Amino acid sequence: MNSEQLIKSLLKQGEGEQLEFKQVVRKDAIGKSICAFLNHEGGQVLIGIADDKKVVGIADAEKWEKELTDYLNTTIIPEAPIMVSVESVGNKQILLVKVWAGSKQPYIFDGSIYFRKGQSTVKATSQQISDLIHNRQKTELHWERQLALGVELEDLDIHEIQKTIDRSINESKLDESKRNPIDFLTHFGLFQNGHFTHAAVVLFAKNPARFIPQTRVRVAFLEKGKTADEFVDDKLLDGNLFKNILAVQDFFEKHLRTTRKFSEKEWERQDEYVVPMSALREGVMNALVHRDYSLPSASMSVIIYSDRIEVFNSGKSPLKAAELKKSHLSLPVNPDIAHIVFLRGYIEKIGRGTIKIMDACKAAGLKAPKWTTTDTSVKLAFPLNVKLGGASDGASDGASDGAIEGVIGEAIEGVSRPVRTRLVDIVSIVLNEPGIKNIDLQERLKISERTVTSDMKRLEKFIDYKGSKKGGGYEPNKELLKRIDKKPAD
Repeated sequence: MNSEQLIKSLLKQGEGEQLEFKQVVRKDAIGKSICAFLNHEGGQVLIGIADDKKVVGIADAEKWEKELTDYLNTTIIPEAPIMVSVESVGNKQILLVKVWAGSKQPYIFDGSIYFRKGQSTVKATSQQISDLIHNRQKTELHWERQLALGVELEDLDIHEIQKTIDRSINESKLDESKRNPIDFLTHFGLFQNGHFTHAAVVLFAKNPARFIPQTRVRVAFLEKGKTADEFVDDKLLDGNLFKNILAVQDFFEKHLRTTRKFSEKEWERQDEYVVPMSALREGVMNALVHRDYSLPSASMSVIIYSDRIEVFNSGKSPLKAAELKKSHLSLPVNPDIAHIVFLRGYIEKIGRGTIKIMDACKAAGLKAPKWTTTDTSVKLAFPLNVKLGGASDGASDGASDGAIEGVIGEAIEGVSRPVRTRLVDIVSIVLNEPGIKNIDLQERLKISERTVTSDMKRLEKFIDYKGSKKGGGYEPNKELLKRIDKKPAD
């Protein structure tokens, strides 16, 4: 579901407890509605929609996006993750303002507490305010807000905290007075009564597993499946949430091959991973932010198989698998963690991460990813269009890997899977870049000169070296071109 389809779906749905339409930007009215959504179950405001649900659009939408973001971040107390974005419908631009249910109710706008009653935004009654305060007291007992005893400031990664502070001040208009790390952590409830909370440990500890062992993340490449005796790569990540994001991305880059595509309209080559990195990143982020950290037996894993990639996490999803494929709003399982990750810019559009995963896979021509939810776990599986066989540091033409393997069959007979993959990569590169030098192949595939020379010896039936010793390069010969039915370049 792309953005335009999402907007049309919301228009068809009509106004209700979690959805409101505005024709023009009236900041005070929008502020009241967002405050009411925060005090209820979350919601969305579409701006640029007439009373008859016709899309009339907003002039200077990008200017209003920034101005409205700043306004809502400074007028609604306490701070909450508020997403404002420009969306396109046909040739019109509209604004979408979106919030989860707030975790620090009651929220106040312009000195008053607003609540949602059906399609209307109203001032909260004394009973409703009392209920909101009671709900907040219950959330204060949540695991992530419990105190992590024994954690000192030197146990935290001050650099990560400072990066979060800088971005919060620059992007979310956080008060400059919160620049001190302790003041910042106190402001967001991560430091209470002289102790850091569990959420602070998950987010910023240098070694969170020392205090909360279940924060570790397993990453593995199991080429032959769960019952195989040999693991290509298998390790436990024990960094904080931000370090683990980068570590998982490095793991993907290490083991996932790239497919090479040439646009019919443009000469530039595009190298893409077998699954778009944007989709993988969203899947991993969802698991890291929404997983259940409270049980000692809780876990998270990212496993690469030859035919799929699975992201697993402990915890019950508040939504069914089918509902995850639609735009959705809910109170995050770990609201304090989600809020800080939002401030860092890792959550761009609230409630749309799963849709971005679906869209990215569809655009890449992949089968739809599959979510499996139980009372205790969530698993996201990305089916692959190509088989992964061993780590590959280079690029290969996924679209023609099978064809190349068939063409050079005698050259790869009896070699190990990693060597076979590398030889296919070399043929693919030479076909696309005739004249490529030995040193360029070394750099591209991260292998030595000796390995390139050895591989070329094995491929001598298909690849020729032409030119001087220093200035020459490798080119596909007639035999190779004949087998793949491709005319040599002029």
